[in-house]
Amino acid sequence: MGPMYLHYFTQDASFPFYIQYGYHKEDVEMHLHADFSELVIVMNGTAMHHVNNEAFFIKKGDVFVLNEGISHGYFDVNHLEICNIMFHPQIFRSLDSDIRTLTGFHALFVIEPYLTQNKSFESHLRLSLDSFEAIHNLTDIIIEEYDKKRPGRKTILNAYFYILITTLSRLYTLPVNTEENTIINIARSVSYIESHFTEPISIAQLAEISNMSTRHFSRIFSASYHMTPGNYILSLRMQHACVLLKTTKDTISEIAYRSGFNDSNYFSRQFQKMYHISPRDYRKQKV
Repeated sequence: MGPMYLHYFTQDASFPFYIQYGYHKEDVEMHLHADFSELVIVMNGTAMHHVNNEAFFIKKGDVFVLNEGISHGYFDVNHLEICNIMFHPQIFRSLDSDIRTLTGFHALFVIEPYLTQNKSFESHLRLSLDSFEAIHNLTDIIIEEYDKKRPGRKTILNAYFYILITTLSRLYTLPVNTEENTIINIARSVSYIESHFTEPISIAQLAEISNMSTRHFSRIFSASYHMTPGNYILSLRMQHACVLLKTTKDTISEIAYRSGFNDSNYFSRQFQKMYHISPRDYRKQKV
């Protein structure tokens, strides 16, 4: 089976989102996610889940995320039923920062997929019976809304999708073995960044939160988020500054300070470099 693209499942380019219940009585061949991520919730049955060159046993209640660029398939299936939710990973860039402060969000949606793709790692989140029923009820609602295509469908689906990923993030609990502790520890450091990005933050401080060396922390972080910790912090500060420029009458110097910069000239240079426009001209643009 060749590469798979999100437009194979939905032709709505303005809403790159697809959800379904999949019922598999036979094996699913290895296939590549070319341009989308996939949240998978195992609703029933069992299978061996092959990811790149590794294989993992999955059963009812297992939850995992597969990012673009991953090859996977299901083998030795036994009445396998899964909920597939496919989306472009860019959707997370517009998420409210409140969700991004959750340790479980970074563990489940960013760091686990990286480890699964690059080394032998078995997904951690397994829902309890009560949690599974709550998630199942939620996916039923999302699928019904998706299929009926009623007015306001996109807004409702976005809202329910955010509820789903937030609930799953809350359910992601502290693991016990060393490999999984790496996930939680790095996720905690990212959660700390999301909550304190307007304050002074050092790489050494983040590495200490993650209980690892600065070199090892920076390597895992950069591989998982496709940018350095410093650039991640800078990006958050710039996004915050953009909001302040459009919603307040504060001076450029005040906005720079409120966004975590001690030097307004440095802030203006970085803003120009990132957005190819000065903060003052950005403010003048119509929304």
